[in-house]
Amino acid sequence: MSALFNFQSLLAVVLLLICTCAYVRSIYPSLLDRNKEG
Repeated sequence: MSALFNFQSLLAVVLLLICTCAYVRSIYPSLLDRNKEG
């Protein structure tokens, strides 16, 4: 039971990180472009 709960928590964190990255990328595209160039 605890293993399943840990898996769901890990999955939720991963989805949250992906959504955050997509959100930041849509708002600050120049930030990633600058990092890509330099």
